[in-house]
Amino acid sequence: MTIYRTRTIILSCLALGVLMAACGPSQTTTQSRPQDQATASSEPGRQKTIHLGVSDDVKVMPMMGSNTTAGGWQSVNELYAQGLVSSDRDVRRPIPRLASQVPSFESGTIEVLPDGRMRTTYPLRRDVKWHDGQPFTASDLTFTFELMKDPNVPHLSVEAVNVMESAEAPDDYTFVIYWRTPYYLADSVGLRAFWPLPRHLLEQPYRTVDALAFTNLPYWTSQYVHTGPFRVLEFRPGEEITFAAFDGYFLGRPKVDRVIVRGFNDENVLYSALLSGAVDMIMDNSLSPDKGLELKDAWDRSGAGTVYLGVGTTRFLAPQFDPAVQQTPALLDPQVRAALMFSMDRASISEVIQNGHREFIANSLLPPGDRLFDATKDSFALFPYDQARSRSILERLGWRMGGDQVLVSPSGERFTTNLWTTEGGGREIALVGDYLKQIGIGAEQYVIPGARVRDREYRSLYPGMETSAAGYGDSILNRVDSRQSAIAPNYSGTNRGHYLNPSLDTLIDRYRGSIAIRDQEQAVAAIAQSMATDLPLLLLYFNPTTPAARKGIKALDDFMGGAEGAQLYGTFTRNAHEWDVL
Repeated sequence: MTIYRTRTIILSCLALGVLMAACGPSQTTTQSRPQDQATASSEPGRQKTIHLGVSDDVKVMPMMGSNTTAGGWQSVNELYAQGLVSSDRDVRRPIPRLASQVPSFESGTIEVLPDGRMRTTYPLRRDVKWHDGQPFTASDLTFTFELMKDPNVPHLSVEAVNVMESAEAPDDYTFVIYWRTPYYLADSVGLRAFWPLPRHLLEQPYRTVDALAFTNLPYWTSQYVHTGPFRVLEFRPGEEITFAAFDGYFLGRPKVDRVIVRGFNDENVLYSALLSGAVDMIMDNSLSPDKGLELKDAWDRSGAGTVYLGVGTTRFLAPQFDPAVQQTPALLDPQVRAALMFSMDRASISEVIQNGHREFIANSLLPPGDRLFDATKDSFALFPYDQARSRSILERLGWRMGGDQVLVSPSGERFTTNLWTTEGGGREIALVGDYLKQIGIGAEQYVIPGARVRDREYRSLYPGMETSAAGYGDSILNRVDSRQSAIAPNYSGTNRGHYLNPSLDTLIDRYRGSIAIRDQEQAVAAIAQSMATDLPLLLLYFNPTTPAARKGIKALDDFMGGAEGAQLYGTFTRNAHEWDVL
């Protein structure tokens, strides 16, 4: 039995125990409900509470949970945890958080060494405390580095850590990272890239228990401790987590007393909860794009709240490249993948899914607004909607239409495949399936249940293609980097399709090792050309980000500087200590 499946069984038992305990005398702290919030903000002695909804079945805290950004849970990370850096308020750039300054060449805290390695020095704040009152020091980070290098411990992202060679703490408030080569984001090692962990709580069990026992410690659920503005007060797996304001937060006590994060397995139920007032806020991926845009239209008309609209994740079809898992071998041929690209009217798919927004078609590897957008602009515009061209490619490869209107190969193999997606993506795969049907490809559609969205092993075993999303900017590269392949024992890599291309890996390394912007532009342009040729991902459209807050909730006014949870630093919860109930 895998570590993950065993952990799931244990956590399910924990959830059952919580449910049974709920049948007895209640031990839950009394909290104000949404309808009381206006009063709670003005009457002494009443708590200010925000109810935040995500489309997730959260059973465990990061890092032990899934690394997928679907549902919005990863964007809640900075509500309760903090990284070395975060993002500025209105501009997407790193600012210090647990660190006291961002490393730079100018200050001498970034150095390229004579042997080609790079050294980054992070001076640390001296006023940071863990939620249990213990001081945060550099020894916590050297311990974290050890865990991040352990393949038996799950991680949200290994992109940056894979380039790190070693780490040291010259003193309690200085953390030094040595990189094997220059790394383009060495000044931006935020929470997702390097998740600090408390040495005083985790070192002893880490050194004395096996990997399974370590990943199932109560620390990862009800006893979670970090350095964020809110601390875990009550953890109800699969239902909700109550966070209480942390009085010792180094940037000042939060203005809100409680943030209750409620998980919804059905986004339609979450949408109804927003309309009814049972939920006050959502994150960028809490609703599917069409539902988010629908909420924007509704709230724009009623004045009930604000939905913030920006360009976020990139939506794509990802073929399965593991031949032992892929049930449609034809998809391993790049010419077939090109035929699929020509077969789909991607602008129309965006229009249908995203309330009339055809302009979100993904014709570039990087989205509009990215600082390197011009270097990859129109890299996927090579594939306009042209079903005649699609059919011609397939005919040239020997596929002929069978009597049941499904293509048949010379050996008699019918061209059928599987389309997987997460909840909220049903209409999307229905559209994709219809376009494939028009050129003679049968597609069985499957929506992954919400309870299995965070099952890393399960998600890596899709047998045909999956529709998925990559975070804003260049995080899409993690889906094609062979070093990020989702494999045993913990399946923590984001390359769930197991794509393997050493030449592309080399280009990615060149890009990530480029310090000068001009060098980065040249490298990412080469990456875009490679991906448009081999098509490891079939780009569809850019999702809009639709984080939202009800009227009377002061939050998300820093929207322009944030990004969704797949980014290495700076989510929409990075300034949660400033949220308020008016």
